[in-house]
Amino acid sequence: MFENNFISPEKLKEKEAEFEHDRLTKALSYHNKLYFQNNNPAISDAEYDKLFQRYLKIEELFPSLIKSDSLSQALAPITNKFNKISHARPMLSLGNAFNEEDLENFVKKLQRFLGITYFPEFCCETKIDGLSFSARYERGKLVSAATRGDGYVGEDITSNIKQVIDFPIEIKNSGTLDIRGEVYMSHEDFYSLNKRCQESGEDQFANPRNAAAGSLRQLDSNITATRKLRYFTYAVGESDLKFSTQVEMLNYFILIGFNVNPQHKLCSSISEIMGFYKKIEALRSKMEFDIDGLVYKANDFNLQERLGYSGRSPRWAVAHKFPAEQAITSLKDIIVQVGRTGALTPVAELEPINIGGVLVSRASLHNQDEIERKDIRIGDTVVIQRAGDVIPQIVSVKQEKRKEDAKKFIFPNTCPSCKGEVVREEGEAVIRCSNGLLCPAQALEHLCHFVSKEAFNIDGLGESQLKFLIEEGYIKSPVDIFKLSKYQEEIKSSPGFGEKSVKNLFIAIEKSKNISLTRFIYSLGIRSVGIVSAKLLARNYISIKFWYQEMLKISRNDSESMEFLNNLSGVGNKSVFMIKEFFLNGNNALITEILFSEVNVEKFVEEKNDTAYSGKTIIFTGSLIQMTRSEAKARAEKLGMKVLSSISKNTDYVIAGKDAGTKLVKAKEFDLNILSENEWVSMLDFL
Repeated sequence: MFENNFISPEKLKEKEAEFEHDRLTKALSYHNKLYFQNNNPAISDAEYDKLFQRYLKIEELFPSLIKSDSLSQALAPITNKFNKISHARPMLSLGNAFNEEDLENFVKKLQRFLGITYFPEFCCETKIDGLSFSARYERGKLVSAATRGDGYVGEDITSNIKQVIDFPIEIKNSGTLDIRGEVYMSHEDFYSLNKRCQESGEDQFANPRNAAAGSLRQLDSNITATRKLRYFTYAVGESDLKFSTQVEMLNYFILIGFNVNPQHKLCSSISEIMGFYKKIEALRSKMEFDIDGLVYKANDFNLQERLGYSGRSPRWAVAHKFPAEQAITSLKDIIVQVGRTGALTPVAELEPINIGGVLVSRASLHNQDEIERKDIRIGDTVVIQRAGDVIPQIVSVKQEKRKEDAKKFIFPNTCPSCKGEVVREEGEAVIRCSNGLLCPAQALEHLCHFVSKEAFNIDGLGESQLKFLIEEGYIKSPVDIFKLSKYQEEIKSSPGFGEKSVKNLFIAIEKSKNISLTRFIYSLGIRSVGIVSAKLLARNYISIKFWYQEMLKISRNDSESMEFLNNLSGVGNKSVFMIKEFFLNGNNALITEILFSEVNVEKFVEEKNDTAYSGKTIIFTGSLIQMTRSEAKARAEKLGMKVLSSISKNTDYVIAGKDAGTKLVKAKEFDLNILSENEWVSMLDFL
């Protein structure tokens, strides 16, 4: 599935997957900052998505390894330059395919979910390499426009979207229409813009995507007006209109005055889709604008509704990306970095080389086994590939160019950060520092996680600031962050800080003290408990008091508490083990200290419209005929219900399909509310 510079996720052992997941988190976080905050991405969208695809594949194969720094349920941050607009419906990202095998797997997965054997029709569209937007119309008039932002809240670009060529201020629609699309810059306009920049002594843009993003996100819309931006539309967020198919919707867009990319086609087989992909790939260099792949969407909106969403992506669509670029350079040295979990990661320092407009000087070497497998030596000539990583990967060594003085790399027997003992457990590829939070590198990473967006979300405490505060002795553990005010004057006069930044920092710290239960659990950094697991725990324990009491009971081997946790659908054995270890290691004292620091942990509130079934528990047993088990579970969760894997006396609903066995017997013994599949479907239809 992936190029040979990666170990296939399917071949990873659990410990190897944990290490790789941790490494990828750093890469994705780095590129999120470059793309969304700095507006200066170092890689293309295709390359980023390829990296994220590997990340998601590891989570799919190892659900218990969704750790506390997981990004699978979080989208990228937005800046503070613009006013914010909340999207009526989330603008989520797409899953990815990189070859025909990936595409076949996507279709099979879709068919399994729906319980169908026929090949559904797909609308295939070119994927424009630009900046996503949403524009809202009411009674035919444009009222607002926003960037994608973090998927839920975007930046207000209403004034700027009006400067985009041919973008309609009024449309032939009297209701509400929230339309989605992509703003881009043509090659001709890009070259003209860079020529003007050169003549005026200004910095030039690296590529049309950067130019489009920078132009659309100008504080002065008059500047945007000079940039000759263009757009295409391809989706609807909220609308009074009802469409049957994707193609019908695109045709309607054209009818009411929007631009739609003419390069789209209906396909009814893998061979048709691949034929269209190859055709577009061949035409790519001749197009007037950049594309980085194709998007395949189930054409039938009824199927789209049934398929719904998984995490941050729709189940009914996938992006098929074009291949990454490669280059040849020399490996000058190998250094070792220490991660949050103590993993020692070797990194190759390269002779800098430009690949697709990006200067590459480092490449990941993953672990000792990877170095030995590829026989990588210091001084070698290597093939590298920008496959979406912050640190690109080494594909192979040019053995025929190996020098006589090329040196084998010897892995250190002590931690580079703390000089502590390093260990490699049997069956693991990862070598770790055994010093835990006594290791400065691990302690710093732990604090970075604690203040991250998905945790306490404290702006102004980046890695460099935290490192300084640790070195000065102001912070030793997360709870010290809430005691920083006593050092306020000292911090003001410190390098990298100022009166305004310190004022904003303490405002952010105070604001962070109101935190949801999901984010609080996530912030603790319990290994194998990521944002998905944290939300699952919050949904089932509701309050910090109950969760804390139950976790303490689990650390004491309370059978009833352990049974409840084990029965939660989506919580793996590894997560249960790590939760128990976390509390056995005395971290309950840390939780108590944080709560005593005036931190208010809010009760869990389901992030969807309340229904009569919100908070109810349900279990499915036997074979379902009218829908697959996956679809049934997704439909239940959409109603706010908790899907369990085993029956208890407190289960609210038991859906008994064909050939239901012991669970049905037990449900009758407990005198539970038992529904047939037909009754379950009727209940859904009624809602």
